[in-house]
Amino acid sequence: MYWNKEFETMPWPEVQKYWLSKLPAFIDYLKHNSGYYQKRLQSAESVKISSIENMKQFPFLTKSELREAQLNSSREFPLGEIQTAKTEDIVQVISSSGTSGRPVYYGVTSKDVEIWKDAIATLYYTAGIRKNDIVAHTTGVPLFAGGEPYFEGIRNIGAMTVWPGNLSTSRMLETIRNLNCTVIQATASFNLYLAEHCPEALGIDPKELGITKILGGGEPGLGEEAIRQKLKDAWNAETVREIMGLADVMPGMWAECEDESGMHFNAQKYVMVELLDKETGECLPWETGVVGELVYTNFSRSATPVLRYRSADLVRVEGTSCSCGRKSPKIRCIGRVDDLLIFKAMNVYPSAIRDVVLKHFEQFLTGQMQVVKDSAEQVRFDSAIPVDIEVNPAEYDLADLKKKIEKVVRDTLNIRIKAELVPANTIQRTQYKSPLIRIREQ
Repeated sequence: MYWNKEFETMPWPEVQKYWLSKLPAFIDYLKHNSGYYQKRLQSAESVKISSIENMKQFPFLTKSELREAQLNSSREFPLGEIQTAKTEDIVQVISSSGTSGRPVYYGVTSKDVEIWKDAIATLYYTAGIRKNDIVAHTTGVPLFAGGEPYFEGIRNIGAMTVWPGNLSTSRMLETIRNLNCTVIQATASFNLYLAEHCPEALGIDPKELGITKILGGGEPGLGEEAIRQKLKDAWNAETVREIMGLADVMPGMWAECEDESGMHFNAQKYVMVELLDKETGECLPWETGVVGELVYTNFSRSATPVLRYRSADLVRVEGTSCSCGRKSPKIRCIGRVDDLLIFKAMNVYPSAIRDVVLKHFEQFLTGQMQVVKDSAEQVRFDSAIPVDIEVNPAEYDLADLKKKIEKVVRDTLNIRIKAELVPANTIQRTQYKSPLIRIREQ
């Protein structure tokens, strides 16, 4: 049932004690191998870490700070001031997706590679991958965290791994058919995209391909039952499970088990995670219903480690126990902290709008929608928030549907949207992520 039984079944308080035991040596490593961290941690006392509360002495780290620390790179230190290993010991570089600005690059040593292979194998084993599976890994960019690291993690389990990511959609589907793949690994939106294009590319219904397992990550979505069910129906899949990771920390850290009721933390052997109140910066308890931002410390990475890194991933704790026997909390990612919108005095996340709309009108919609902003900096809306919503081709009163959607959102979230109903396949799909926000063309 487990890839790493010791840590997966370890009680959460014991996991936290294990993390605290690793931190003093990690803090000393940062101070001795990075001038950047030496300055940040000059007043911190690594020997005094006896509880999670003691973590307050270490400042939070953000993506913008990492990006800035990497601007002054050189041949000697190609990864900038965050580099803590010698360049000759770094064997590979991965990158953030760059959707929020200049990409940040992260190095790994040979030891780091072995660690991520084990951690990501734990994730995929939790998500149901076994040696007898044939896995279509569709990510098209090896440099991304979801590219080569995921490939290595799947292969570490011993599953037959097929990587058609850089092929055209039709060639990718042809490869999946020709090799009798049983699993598709992609973002939630690209899983839907492949199903939509299968009849055109292969002349068959995607159900005929025999896919039994769907895995999705890279963006919020699979936590919404309507999208999950749409994928199950489209592929006739037995399971649809969500996974999540972060290039900045560990490419894969969270995955759903057979209970399919939230993602377990799977990287506890190598990564520490805290739950943070995004407003006050205080740590929150891992209790059902609590909503907070994930904060990570990857005490096992040699080349480009991070300490108390604010992920900007906003999650909700779904449970603290599970029938599978794993002891880590289960979560759903409900959005990005930096995606927050403000309608007059009300805060709302695009994923919340999508969740409400799909819950009530799934039968009329493809599942694709986007909030439209006038500029990347726009957060506040004094008038109704524009939302493009794709509708299925059918005969029904679009004007009436538009009114009903706007009313349900207003009654449920206490905000107003301006629903723009657009034909299927109008909203651009991408092979990696399909953002919930787009900037209006000027």
